[in-house]
Amino acid sequence: MEQKQDKKYYLKELGIYAYKSLKNNIDTIKTPDFTHREFKSPILRKLTWISSKKFIQFEKKDKKFTIIISLGILTIGTVLCGLNGFYSFFLFFIESEYYNLDLLLRILINLSFILNLLIFFIIIEGISRLFYKNNQNTLNFLISFAFIQLPMIFYLIVHLLFKWSDLLNISIFNLFDKVLLIIFQVWALWILSYSLCVKKGLKIESSLIVSLLIHYSGFTIILFFLA
Repeated sequence: MEQKQDKKYYLKELGIYAYKSLKNNIDTIKTPDFTHREFKSPILRKLTWISSKKFIQFEKKDKKFTIIISLGILTIGTVLCGLNGFYSFFLFFIESEYYNLDLLLRILINLSFILNLLIFFIIIEGISRLFYKNNQNTLNFLISFAFIQLPMIFYLIVHLLFKWSDLLNISIFNLFDKVLLIIFQVWALWILSYSLCVKKGLKIESSLIVSLLIHYSGFTIILFFLA
């Protein structure tokens, strides 16, 4: 490229050739396929075993099945939040003041589980677009986004069993419940990081940073309001 007397820039002969070559072969140019990304690190490869890899990296033929599973996660999460008397906020759960209401009404109130997931998705997608200039795979990212809450479903089940058994009144079980919450949150954060890496093409380091910042922000907000 060179600047001529009219102060405009023009392609040189090599640049013109490269432009025509790209133009004539535009149909054969493919964007990078991050869907089947594999990690070089043995540790990261082992961690993919707990990352819902099959559903996050779903093929076109498996899209309907993935949607059904995602809707199932949302439904089960909503019901479990209602049974536990929880509001959902990111990967945290806040005890509801409406626990004495009828079960059906509690479940309707705790549709916050679904609303929370949508807000969670919008924030993550916004960060990806704003800071990493990445707007690819938005629909597929949304379809599999519910799997991030899968570990929290397991926590809600265990917590409900503890609640029904009145074990939360025993200090050792109460402590164990909190430890389990942290463990399942770490698992969920890894699934989120892996999903960002696969669906949005972010480096695993960037994905972990985004996940941890969102989680820390949610924790800070909860502390601020509860204080």
